[in-house]
Amino acid sequence: MHLLIFFAGIIGLVFFLGITEACAQVSKTLIDINTASEKELEEIKGVGPATAKKIIAGRPYKSIDDLKKAKIPDKTIESMKPYVKVGAAPAAAPTAVETKPGVPAKAVSDSKQATPAKPAAPPVAVKEAAKEAPVKAPAEKVKVSTKAHAREKARVPSKLAPGQKININTATKEELEALPEVGPVKAQAIIDGRPYKVPEDVMKVKGIKEGTFSKIKDYIVVK
Repeated sequence: MHLLIFFAGIIGLVFFLGITEACAQVSKTLIDINTASEKELEEIKGVGPATAKKIIAGRPYKSIDDLKKAKIPDKTIESMKPYVKVGAAPAAAPTAVETKPGVPAKAVSDSKQATPAKPAAPPVAVKEAAKEAPVKAPAEKVKVSTKAHAREKARVPSKLAPGQKININTATKEELEALPEVGPVKAQAIIDGRPYKVPEDVMKVKGIKEGTFSKIKDYIVVK
């Protein structure tokens, strides 16, 4: 009787150890939905490439039922439960802080956070362009020759008596200068233009026009 009880105890112990080992083996083969790769997730029954991408995008999960948040159908979740588990979500990698030689990392971080704003640039002063005073050209002095002045000046006959006339074909230069508005230049031009057939021919002389002729016609004659 004691021997039978002994063998029964041994058989029970072996059975218990077998069950424990089997459970441990199953636990080792479960896929963690928080850390598994896309390829590992595709090995689960009912999970294809599209579903695997949704599972990865919806991480982290606190329970298997959280897969509903990733829009995984209930039927797929039920078929996955025997093959998956929910482990701790991987910790986020710390942000690297750039350090400078001789400066602690914390000091560098604080300096970046407390960077003072750059002061606004002062308004640019508007400079008025100096206006240059206009330079006036000096007035040119007009030189008037004595002959030109005498030519333009009206001459009143002083040697001609009333009714006296001068023959412009034979008169001297001095006699011609006694005519109104006739100076040395015009007198010489009259001499150079001889002979004249009629008194009006004197208007062919340069400088003697109708205005001058109207003033001397009563004092000249052609012979």
